[in-house]
Amino acid sequence: MQGSFDPVLVLASYCVAVIASYIALYFGTRLFVIEGPARKFWLAMGGVCLGSGIWSMHFVGMSAYTMPMDMEMSFSAGLTFLSWIPAVLASTLALYVITRQTVKVRSIVASSLIMGGGICAMHYGGMYAMQMHPQIGYDPVLFWLSVLIAVVASGAAMLICRAVRLVPEKYVFMTKTLAALVMGAAICGMHYTGMAAAIYSPEALIPGDNLLQGDWMGIPMAVISAVFLIIALIVALQDFREIEREKNVREQRAAWVESRSHTDPVSGLSTRHHFDQFLLKRLAASSARFSLVYLELQDYQSLFNQQGEVVANQLVQDASAAFSQALASSELQARFSRHGLIALLDPVDDRAFRELAGVIRTTLAASSLAREFGAWKLGVSHFPGSASSTRMLVSNAREPRISVRYDGGLMVEGERLLAS
Repeated sequence: MQGSFDPVLVLASYCVAVIASYIALYFGTRLFVIEGPARKFWLAMGGVCLGSGIWSMHFVGMSAYTMPMDMEMSFSAGLTFLSWIPAVLASTLALYVITRQTVKVRSIVASSLIMGGGICAMHYGGMYAMQMHPQIGYDPVLFWLSVLIAVVASGAAMLICRAVRLVPEKYVFMTKTLAALVMGAAICGMHYTGMAAAIYSPEALIPGDNLLQGDWMGIPMAVISAVFLIIALIVALQDFREIEREKNVREQRAAWVESRSHTDPVSGLSTRHHFDQFLLKRLAASSARFSLVYLELQDYQSLFNQQGEVVANQLVQDASAAFSQALASSELQARFSRHGLIALLDPVDDRAFRELAGVIRTTLAASSLAREFGAWKLGVSHFPGSASSTRMLVSNAREPRISVRYDGGLMVEGERLLAS
């Protein structure tokens, strides 16, 4: 004789199995990136979550089952508790094997057998806890089919679990959800196939001394499972927040490193490294003409020695502001050295070059530091007229064409220009 199933409670049991599987897979996938003592904690949490989910789902599923001949369910408390152990041990061992850095095919097969065997041991152990006389019989075809379902579906879920770390981050949640649905199907599919395989004798009697009696067991088991899973969800949420915090820290650090490699923190201009890379790409991509303009602060070192780095940096900032204003239309401006600034711009002739120098001189004259320590030189080179290599272009640009000292005037190629 066989019983019947309540479809609503069947669906509820599947939800319990899926939630437990998802939390277990969450903990399991964390094992891929955790080493040391913390790994043991996450492994244990994953095993307990999955094992307890399987166990509690069994009794929620039993509540969905109506015994034949209106028999009342009852379970031996000791055997019922013992049925929890193989589910937890099998889940923990399977997660341990499947989350190793390298896993062979035979390890996947072994994990599937272990996980499937744990599900079956829990189920049939829980059924044995009913202690019926005569004992429950099983249809051999459905019995082995339930075993096969547990093993195959467990293997599929394990493979998906390993695949999580290989998919793009935006698909991780979907992949874990798919794995949980498959694992939940494995647990429920095995359970209800095993229940369908059960054959009860018309003379079957359930011992009156069983402590756990009635079909109400699914309700407290569902409550206990819900409380346990909520605790696990809180732990997972805290872990997720910690992961996000660490991710944000890494992103901020990477952004800082990226900024420092491309932007000089004192002048706000590009770094020499960035300028060199830009110039190389510019030469490789196009043969169009351009000019380099180089400004060198002659008294920077004297100011640095007398008043320190902070004051010397202020002079660099004043010079950078004047340089940027005069060469606002340039493609790129950079701090080439501690006391040198460089810019790449469209070709300039001598007249335009002198006008640039005049703008820099007038603007920089507003700085009190520049009036005392602001002597500077300005050079220019042209591609391809001056040179065709980056090294020679920069070297030629560093040769001064114009010299400025604020107590003197404006010098062009050795010929003094009257200061305005």
